[in-house]
Amino acid sequence: MLHNDKESAIRFAENLHKKHCNLDHSRKIELDGHSAETLEALFLGTHGGNSSKMYELMGLAIAGNTMYRNNYHPEDPDYLDEAVKATDDYKATLDLLETEYGKLVEQLQGSGTFFSMRSIGHMLWDTTMPGILGYFAALLYNQNNVAAEASPVTTLMEIQVGNELCKMLGYLIMPMLPGADSHPIDEITAWGHITCDGSVANLEGLWMARNLTLYPVSVRAALQNEAVLAPAKNFQVTLLNGSKVSLLTLDDWSVVNLPIDEILAIPDNLAKQYGIDITTLGNAISKYTVQNLGYTDILRKYLPTISNSPVSLCTATRHYSWPKGAAIAGVGSANMISVKVDNRARMDITHLEELLENCLNQKIPLLNVVVIIGSTEESAVDPLKEVLALREKFRARGLEFAIHSDAAWGGYYRTMLISPDDNDPTHFKRLHQSKLAFLPMSDYVKEQYEVLGQTDSITIDPHKSGYVPYPAGGLCYRNSAMRNLVAFTAPVVYHGGVDPTVGVYGVEGSKPGAAAAAVYLSHKVIRPNADGYGKLSGKCFFNSKRLYAALVCLNIENLPFFFVPLVPIPAIQQGGDEATILAQYEFIRDRIVNVTDEQLLADTEAFNLFKELGGDQSIITYMFNYYEDDGSKNTNLDKVNKLNDDVYRTFSFNDKPGVQEHVPELVVTSSSFTRDNYGDMLMDDLRGRLGVTDNPDEKINFIISTMMNPFLSNTVKGSFIPTIIEIMIRNLTDLSQKVKNNQPIIIS
Repeated sequence: MLHNDKESAIRFAENLHKKHCNLDHSRKIELDGHSAETLEALFLGTHGGNSSKMYELMGLAIAGNTMYRNNYHPEDPDYLDEAVKATDDYKATLDLLETEYGKLVEQLQGSGTFFSMRSIGHMLWDTTMPGILGYFAALLYNQNNVAAEASPVTTLMEIQVGNELCKMLGYLIMPMLPGADSHPIDEITAWGHITCDGSVANLEGLWMARNLTLYPVSVRAALQNEAVLAPAKNFQVTLLNGSKVSLLTLDDWSVVNLPIDEILAIPDNLAKQYGIDITTLGNAISKYTVQNLGYTDILRKYLPTISNSPVSLCTATRHYSWPKGAAIAGVGSANMISVKVDNRARMDITHLEELLENCLNQKIPLLNVVVIIGSTEESAVDPLKEVLALREKFRARGLEFAIHSDAAWGGYYRTMLISPDDNDPTHFKRLHQSKLAFLPMSDYVKEQYEVLGQTDSITIDPHKSGYVPYPAGGLCYRNSAMRNLVAFTAPVVYHGGVDPTVGVYGVEGSKPGAAAAAVYLSHKVIRPNADGYGKLSGKCFFNSKRLYAALVCLNIENLPFFFVPLVPIPAIQQGGDEATILAQYEFIRDRIVNVTDEQLLADTEAFNLFKELGGDQSIITYMFNYYEDDGSKNTNLDKVNKLNDDVYRTFSFNDKPGVQEHVPELVVTSSSFTRDNYGDMLMDDLRGRLGVTDNPDEKINFIISTMMNPFLSNTVKGSFIPTIIEIMIRNLTDLSQKVKNNQPIIIS
């Protein structure tokens, strides 16, 4: 309904506001309470079934904003009155706006159909209604979270969200005592904030690790050269072996290998022990920081016996933002060294140990080791537990380094393991005994999530598995003092309370408070535990394994092509003979695929196998090959790549702006494995299972299906997976025949 006069518009806003808003409601900003009962009410719906509620609540946001404007100095003049509205120019302008807006709405209907049951490609599905509504409501106030004065409400929301993300990932947020405005000074508490995306969070994590490693070098130089620090010449630090020594007496190698928390405590310890004002201290040290001097000078002037540039080690499955971040931070992309992967695309722990040994022997400063908790193409979770054990082994030999977990994609899946009741640790066990569909996570992956809180920094993207609108990435630090390492201030420990701002900590300047509001409201309604996001994540895990099971069973159908997943069924992984492998395929078909969800959950043997199927998370990575006329496998890799490229082109949107869109009946995405990036173990395993014998160094194209739809196997008409399988069979039968016969395909 349109309201063309001020009075009726105000009355409409007041009535709508009164309908929904009790003025006794607290405006306290905090994340607590129980989770929503049903997921179906939290999304707009495949056909927009919840649109009336969305429309109503968006109207409430506009009404609230209108009320706010009218209640703020109502005596002030306006630039808009009935006389202005009566002019032809005013009416013509609104007509123009309506016309162009209508065009925009129509143009946007050419966007990707990422809300659809058929969208199983990208890390992108429908966003939650709370996420959209939170963003929309805050957008009307245009808050800038660069500073609290520009965002007095959404800054508080970002602080709450940062704390909650930290707790969700396993970090400790120390509760404050009643009446206190900060935590005890000797307690370490975590800290997190919203970034525009995971790439910026990764950059900040590397930036922090670089500055962390070099901070003691700066302190040592300041103690040597600054008169104001003369009383602190004998300042002592604790080494990795537990002994205490004077910082000024340490050699260069020992200075860049101090314990992480010892480094972060240096400013507080100096201030307490020698009575030096923290601002004075920060100003003295800042002259010698890498932030001030640059990478070259601090290495040349203050680490003369270190001849090798510092490095970072990262799994070969890393996101492209890591070498980019290394270039931006001055580390150099060549010094972001890849750790090889095994045939499941997980970090090869043996190769990591070799690289750590080399750093120790060659005295190469190590900034951090980056583990991937859910790679975005291979669905792999690195062996974090083993990486942590390796760090302890090398700490005992004098090598220290931070561990960063890139959980941009996989971080929210930890909610599957979080009890909804902090006061009843048995609650979560009972929950999953009764609702096994919420915990189809393998034992290996569960072990990695259980130690996630032992890492030093974590990237987390609410706009991925948190289902909120872009932009909403995030970065969390185990020790809050780390945030100051990227803020041009001394890394003073954060003791809680209310920050004057969150915007000074990190890369970004201006950033939308609406992003924080989107995450805040989504977390208010969908709690980050097994009852909320854990239920949502668990259903996606469940559906991805159900789709994987249906796809692998194509290999026992009489079809002209076959399916090769990155992660084969357990019988193949265990080296079983043909009879054993066939028996497991048949078991999967009969006891997992051709049964209802309820039957699967009731079948303990089948469900235990089900949990071990597929990748570590909810992405399926796979390829197709075809059979020759004599029943043998095609051995030509070029034709394999052609077939999989044709599958991708058939099941994807046209990526050329302005060109008429091909509207696919299914949406997937694709990438390629290369020997340089992935190593021999993975490439040789894939080539063997594909049956190819030529071009050993050639890339292998693969398809990616990402499961973010919690309803795929449980729509109002039953499972949609058989429809996906029918589409796959029909198209692959045609495509494989054309590739085999060198016939072109036409994408209509």
